[in-house]
Amino acid sequence: MDFNIELGAYSDIGKIREKNEDSILIAPELCLGAVADGMGGHNSGEIASNIAVSILRQTLADLKDKKITIPEEFEPSIPLICRKVLYSAWIANAKIYTLANENFKRRGMGTTLSAIYFEDDDHCAAVHIGDSRIYLYRDKNFSQISKDHSYVMEQVQKGLLTKEEAEKSRIQNILTKALGLKGETLCDAILLTPKIGDIYVLCSDGVNKGLTDKDIERIVQKNTSVGKLAQEIVKIASNNDGKDNASCVVIKITEPKEESFLKTIFSRFTSKK
Repeated sequence: MDFNIELGAYSDIGKIREKNEDSILIAPELCLGAVADGMGGHNSGEIASNIAVSILRQTLADLKDKKITIPEEFEPSIPLICRKVLYSAWIANAKIYTLANENFKRRGMGTTLSAIYFEDDDHCAAVHIGDSRIYLYRDKNFSQISKDHSYVMEQVQKGLLTKEEAEKSRIQNILTKALGLKGETLCDAILLTPKIGDIYVLCSDGVNKGLTDKDIERIVQKNTSVGKLAQEIVKIASNNDGKDNASCVVIKITEPKEESFLKTIFSRFTSKK
C-alpha cells in the first residue's frame, strides 16, 4: 500500500522548570519520529534524552546504509523491523548507562523513549520505554498503544487503582523501566500495520498531566496540519498544568500524491549510490 507520511513536533519548557529535559525528533529522511523525557540532576536528564534520540536516529541510519549489522543472537525471533528499533534503543541505553557511571554527578540519569519508524510502505514499528506515550487515532477510535512502565500503572494493571487515580497519584513519576538505569535493558517493540488516515501521537508525560486522553482525542480530530496539532496539544497541556516540560510528535498517514513519500525518499538514496 502506497502512502505519504506527515510529521510535526512541538515542545514547551512549562511554567516552573528552568530547563527543558525533553528531546523531540522528526527525521523525514528516515521516516522517524521520537520523544524522550530525561531525568537526573546536573543537566543529566537533558543529556540522556538527547543521547537517546540522537543514537536512535544514527543507528537506524547506519543499519539502513548497511554500515552496521545487528548481531545474529540479538532477539532473532521477532520481526526484522522490530529488531532494528530495539537494537537502536539498546545501543542508546548502553551509551547513557556508561556515561552515568563515568561521572558521579550523572549517576541515576536516564530517559524515556517513544518512537515510530517506517521502513517501507508495509513495515512500521514502535519502540517504547518509560511513561511517555504512543497513541493511535484510527477509524474514529483513539487508544494508547504503548504501556506505561511506572509503578502506579502496574497497580492499574493489577486492578488496585483506576487509571484516573493513577494519573492523580503523588508517586506517578516513579518509573519501573527507563533507558540508562541498567546496563542491560530492553524496550517494548510493537509491530504496526499503517493505514491511510492513521494519526500517531507521541508525547511526554507533561502532556498527560495537563490533558486527558479524551482531550487529546478531541484535538486530534481537528482537520489541521500535524505541526498545528502538536503545538495545540502541548500549549493547552502547559496552560492547564505546566509543572513539567511537555513535548509531542504527531505522525499522519495520508493518501499518496504522485509517488509515495517513502518511495521518493528511498529512490533518492538509491540514485546517489
